[in-house]
Amino acid sequence: MNRFLILLFSIFLIGCFSEPKFLNNGLTKNATKITEYIIKIEHDSLNNEVQDTLSITEKKYNDNDQIVNRIQKTLIDNNELKIDYIYDNSNNLKTEIVKMSTDSLPFTVDYIYKDSVLHQTKAIVKTSNEIFEQVETYYYRKNKTKEKTITTLLFINLELSDTLRNSVSKSCFDKNEVIEKIETVHPNNTKRNIKTVYEYDCSTLIGLKHFDQNDSLLNNLKYEYKMDEFDNWIIKNIIRNDKLDTKLTREIKYK
Repeated sequence: MNRFLILLFSIFLIGCFSEPKFLNNGLTKNATKITEYIIKIEHDSLNNEVQDTLSITEKKYNDNDQIVNRIQKTLIDNNELKIDYIYDNSNNLKTEIVKMSTDSLPFTVDYIYKDSVLHQTKAIVKTSNEIFEQVETYYYRKNKTKEKTITTLLFINLELSDTLRNSVSKSCFDKNEVIEKIETVHPNNTKRNIKTVYEYDCSTLIGLKHFDQNDSLLNNLKYEYKMDEFDNWIIKNIIRNDKLDTKLTREIKYK
C-alpha cells in the first residue's frame, strides 16, 4: 500500500513539475499580439446553440514580453476601451493610461513601489458629476512573495449625492503567488457581499465557485481548454452550473 501511495504521489509531482514555464505575457513563447474573442452561448426554443460575440480585445507586447497596449471593443454598444502601459527604466510598470470612448478625457492608474516590490495601485477620477476611486494595496511574506491584496472601491454620483459603490475586497494568494480566493464586502449593503474560491489542477485554473453573504453557493464555473502546439490555450470554455455559458477564443501572433 505504501509503495502504491508513493507511486501516485510521484506521478502527481511529475505532472505538476513538467508544466510549461510562462513568460511575462502569460504564454510559453514570445508573441507580439493576442486577439481574444468573448462569445456568449445561448439556446433558442428548439435548443439550438446560438453564439453571440460580445467583445474583441487586442493586446500588444514589447521585446520583454510585457503588454504595452490593450484595445477592447464591445459590440453590443460599439464602445471602446484603450489602455496604454508605461514602464520605467527598470521595466517596472509605472502607469496605465486609460481612455474610454464614452469619456472625453483619459485617466491614469499609477503604480507605486516600495522596497523594490509593488506597494499600491491608484486610480482616482473626479468630474463635475462623479468621483471614482480605486486603491489596491499589496502585502508580502518575509520572502517577498505576495500574500494578499486589499482593494477599496468608491463610486459617488455627485448630482444625486448617492454612493453607487463602496466595497473592500481581499484577495489571498498561496506561496507560489497563485490566487486562492477573493472576499468582497459592501459595508452599506451586506446582501451584495460575495466570496470567490479558485480551483486548480496544478497551476491551471479549472473552476470558480461564487458564494453569497451566507456562504450559499451562487455559481459553479468550470473551465475547459483547447491548447495549441506551444501549450497555450486557444479556446477556453466556461461552463456555468453544468451548462456551457461562454467561450473565449484566442489568436496568438508569435515571434
